[in-house]
Amino acid sequence: MKMKRFTVLLMALLVSVVVTAQSDQDTTSKEPEIKKGWNFGVLPTITYNSDLGFQYGALVDLYNYGDGKLYPNYYERIYVEWSRFTKGSGINNLSFESNRLLKGRTIFFDVMYNPDDQYDFIGMNGYESMYNLDWIDPSTQDYKTRMFYKNQTKLFRIKMDVLNPINKNLNWTAGVIFYNIGVDTVDIGKFNKGKDDVDKLPSNTSQPGLYQRYTNWGLIPESQKNGGSLMGFKAGLVYDTRDNWTSANKGIWTEFVLMYVPPFIGSANANYMKLSLIHRQYFTIVKHKLTFAYRVGYQGVLFGEEPFYAQPYMINVTIKNSMTDGLGGKKTIRGVKRNRVVGNGKAWLNAEFRWRFVNFDLFRQHFYLATNLFTDAGMIIQKTPVEKRYDEIVAEHPLTDVAFWGAGYNQSDYFNFGGEKLHVSYGIGLRIGMNENFVVSVDYGRTLNHQDGVSGFYIGLGYLF
Repeated sequence: MKMKRFTVLLMALLVSVVVTAQSDQDTTSKEPEIKKGWNFGVLPTITYNSDLGFQYGALVDLYNYGDGKLYPNYYERIYVEWSRFTKGSGINNLSFESNRLLKGRTIFFDVMYNPDDQYDFIGMNGYESMYNLDWIDPSTQDYKTRMFYKNQTKLFRIKMDVLNPINKNLNWTAGVIFYNIGVDTVDIGKFNKGKDDVDKLPSNTSQPGLYQRYTNWGLIPESQKNGGSLMGFKAGLVYDTRDNWTSANKGIWTEFVLMYVPPFIGSANANYMKLSLIHRQYFTIVKHKLTFAYRVGYQGVLFGEEPFYAQPYMINVTIKNSMTDGLGGKKTIRGVKRNRVVGNGKAWLNAEFRWRFVNFDLFRQHFYLATNLFTDAGMIIQKTPVEKRYDEIVAEHPLTDVAFWGAGYNQSDYFNFGGEKLHVSYGIGLRIGMNENFVVSVDYGRTLNHQDGVSGFYIGLGYLF
């Protein structure tokens, strides 16, 4: 909570500085001056978390406007992020985008390594998996461990996509993506290092978390419990009429993408196909000031079985940030716990009003301040067959088998089969933009149901969509 207050105060100070810098010359309704050449934004990452420790590092976002003919769009974009947490987690990301490297085509390349010591695992199929806040709250009588809904995940991802124009607005796309995902229980010793006995977390043996219980019960297959590698081949169509690639005010972006993962590449022995259909649309209400935007999407398995460790990751033609987790969290349903809505098929909606209330020039750059009011929603519409697996396990190991299920096991503490419904959140955000493309974002979202958590606070780059 202290860090949230500190960040809000920091952002408020920044707002006051830049508003003062505009010298009472509001250019809200004016057309921005065309920028040329390379332009970049640098943002240090300095935060603190009592479990992860201090985060330190930086990110750089570079845009090449060339001769300015495409402005506010650009010819090349390079994004680099490097950050570390003092207790082991980190983000390492490099992405490159160009519409000149391959003549007449746009190429996207992205490579990322993200070790996460506290990756969220809250079960599958949304509300069919219970989320007990008291189990992770040390102040409650029912407390188990703060790490109950966590595991350790190490993700390496490399991807490349190419957009090939059919006409002015319609493109066909092809791409390839490779994942190597390692999964394990949380390293409790790392988090207990240097702490007094009263503050230490219980061991995985004395208090196993949900991921460990799922593997012990057989709900996660033995072949999948420690992760694996896989490669997906993508093809689809993209229709794009947006006026601005980063912060559109009008137009649409609709993408239809199929991804096939063959069994002969990687260690997963997976053989499945997924469909992704995403539509984004933007409406100008007041030119240069007020925009309404929405995004509706569906991603699901057409045939085969996707490994549990790959289900949280979303399919995208382009990646504008280092993280692609969902549904739930910073980039999908703000305020809802990360990975709360995980299953074979999911649908979601984001809708927001974006109000740009100040434009100004500073250090020979164009800046603006904006706020956004939003609501997000999503749910599982194609379930992972957890209930079927559970019934088979119960037939072999009755719930009275304490040695198998553990002392004090109660089905209603873990499962609510048939209980999935819409997950909804709402909130407000702040945007600080430079030259239309480098955008610092702050969002705060709250849930309507505490089964999704209570709230989320996020600082990053860019608009959600």
